[in-house]
Amino acid sequence: MKKFTLAFSLIMTMFTAAMAQENVDFSNGKFDGQWGDKETLSMWTSTDGLQIVSTDANGNEVGSMKYYNNRFTLYINENVATPIKYTITVPEGYCLTEMKVKNSTKSHNAHIDYDWSSYSLYNTTAEKAIEFVEGVNEFYLYGLVGRTIYLTSLTITKTGEETAIDEVKGENGKVKTIYDLTGRCVNEIAKPGIYIVDGKKVLVK
Repeated sequence: MKKFTLAFSLIMTMFTAAMAQENVDFSNGKFDGQWGDKETLSMWTSTDGLQIVSTDANGNEVGSMKYYNNRFTLYINENVATPIKYTITVPEGYCLTEMKVKNSTKSHNAHIDYDWSSYSLYNTTAEKAIEFVEGVNEFYLYGLVGRTIYLTSLTITKTGEETAIDEVKGENGKVKTIYDLTGRCVNEIAKPGIYIVDGKKVLVK
């Protein structure tokens, strides 16, 4: 059993390293179908097809995003009651892995609600990392009208495709995908437990 566990861990390390993570380039995209960084708009689309849409509580698109001074800003519009809902759509073959947000000022009592968890940004301007659960692509921003926070990074992970390490493949010839029991797409097995590898339960001791 120990030899199997060691061999399995080695294989996991090899093919999980091959799963490509990418950071979204916020400086290279369009707002509402047009280039520009001055207006506060409701839809942003990257050149790779990733899309972020902001809506109010009734599902109406609202202007709450802009890219200005080299920052991707989430803005609480004075004409819209909070919270603002953000929906992220990633290109086919990818899953959301992590985003990082930062408060624009310590005094802004902003918080992000995501997947039944609340992440407070109050009294800090340090980056806050939020891990995405596979299949959940929405979060809510609460805060004072007229204030902003910054979306500093957004990470996506390629799933189910071959990479440069082509000798580590599943039976169908493709690199396997790994999920933990919460449904989150992960790129490495960091601790013992039960994982879903290529659709099958695997126990790692």
